[in-house]
Amino acid sequence: MDTWIQRMCRQTCLRQLAPWAIVAVTGVAVMVVNARYFINFIGGPFIMGPAQLGAVLDPTRSLKYFAQVSGDRAIDTGIQEITVAKRDGIEVDRIISASYYALDLGGKFLIVKSESGQALSVEGELTRFPASLERQLFDTAEVRSMRDRFYSFYLDAGSFRTAGYITLSLWLAFAALAAWKALPVCHRLKNPTTHPAMLHVASWGDPIQISAEIENELRSTGGIRGYWTFTSNYMIESSFFRFNVLRFRDLVWAYKSVTKKSVNFIPRGTDYHALFICYGGRAVVQGPEKAIDEMLQAAAQRAPWAIFGYTEDLKKAFNEHTREFCAAVEDRRRRV
Repeated sequence: MDTWIQRMCRQTCLRQLAPWAIVAVTGVAVMVVNARYFINFIGGPFIMGPAQLGAVLDPTRSLKYFAQVSGDRAIDTGIQEITVAKRDGIEVDRIISASYYALDLGGKFLIVKSESGQALSVEGELTRFPASLERQLFDTAEVRSMRDRFYSFYLDAGSFRTAGYITLSLWLAFAALAAWKALPVCHRLKNPTTHPAMLHVASWGDPIQISAEIENELRSTGGIRGYWTFTSNYMIESSFFRFNVLRFRDLVWAYKSVTKKSVNFIPRGTDYHALFICYGGRAVVQGPEKAIDEMLQAAAQRAPWAIFGYTEDLKKAFNEHTREFCAAVEDRRRRV
């Protein structure tokens, strides 16, 4: 049977895995919704002749629409797609970004949109005519009389696979990140004794006995309130994604941090934090100034040997001479 600490570790792991699962399920759902595209991305381009193209009634519903076609000749329609560059609403440049030509497939014509010339062998996406393009193509009675010699869709020879490559890149990035972040959490969920909090508690003694002691102290204080709660002997962090346990007997240094915020030199309030530095970890608690002061006072009662307060000299001593700093605290504890 799991101890209280093991249960808390499992709950935290489950919460940490939830966003990964949501992203993965969302990604799979997106791929399922776009299954037709990925079938064409992986299997295409499909070689299509007049018979296969003639069987396509609606390219938006056809299973195979990433096509490779070859014709006998290319006929310029004279229609071009112009891209206009503007700066501050004023036109500064315009370029021909694509042109349209008719590819002769043995007497029937397929309109092709191309960014790179009029190739006789071309691949791309079969798609419906935009209303504006169809008006331009069949704007004369002579051409309209030949409408049945043109397929009811055109081929866009743009970069069909770009979206697929972006999707695969995102999946690879997600898989790499999951292997780095999510797999260790899965391991901790399966074996909570490998959770950092469990390893920390195990270094103190019997985890079962310590877990029971913490649980009893929590009950006597009315349960966990906020991200950190103080019991007689422990500091317990319990947020949605984090769980940790520290001991007051390991407290070395504690102080209040005050951060004044401003935007464009206009005061926007003050943040108050209490920092508790212990052997094996630290606690950073944010809250109203009164609550922060009460926490520091409570800590001072539970660990009177620790150093309380902040000065630049204390910071320098702790950072540059940590061993001597801790030795001085241990000497204070022996004399308390």
